[in-house]
Amino acid sequence: MRAHPAIVLDLDFTDRLVDVIEEGFDVVVRTGPATDSALMRRSLGCFRGLIVASPAYLKRRGRPSTPADLVHHDCLRQRSPSSGKLLNWPLDRDATTERLILPESMSATTIEPLVHLAEHGFGIAVLPPFAVARQIKSGTLIPLLDRYVRQTGEIAALWPTSRQLSPKIRAFVSFLGEHLKIES
Repeated sequence: MRAHPAIVLDLDFTDRLVDVIEEGFDVVVRTGPATDSALMRRSLGCFRGLIVASPAYLKRRGRPSTPADLVHHDCLRQRSPSSGKLLNWPLDRDATTERLILPESMSATTIEPLVHLAEHGFGIAVLPPFAVARQIKSGTLIPLLDRYVRQTGEIAALWPTSRQLSPKIRAFVSFLGEHLKIES
């Protein structure tokens, strides 16, 4: 807003998959692969999810040293808001992890409750690094099993191809590309 005062922002934070064209969005920011060919796209960066737990949880339940150890822990899982299915954890696949069935102590369709519950010792969660950077820096969450985690996602700006790219949309997408720092 400071860089481009003529742009009026109307932010809508939701985890549901919006219909960009039907619902009249100028630009959306999404994680995951783009599946709609009616949208233009600019990648804003890739990230690896972090497996995290609080120091209190680890003191009480122990620290897992391999992905197989997770079956003995409280796993806070994310559920897809569109399909209702549990999202897989981004573990490198090998003979052991291929057959691994992680428990579901609790699930949510958004990451905010998972951050809160992990931070307060209710279990282990997989979360994007930008959602838990503050907690990791302050020590309320500790990354685990980092060497077993593969790249998990990409963040991209998307906008309708049918619309002429207005200077405001171009400025907003460029600003995101230049200033949104995705740390993997």
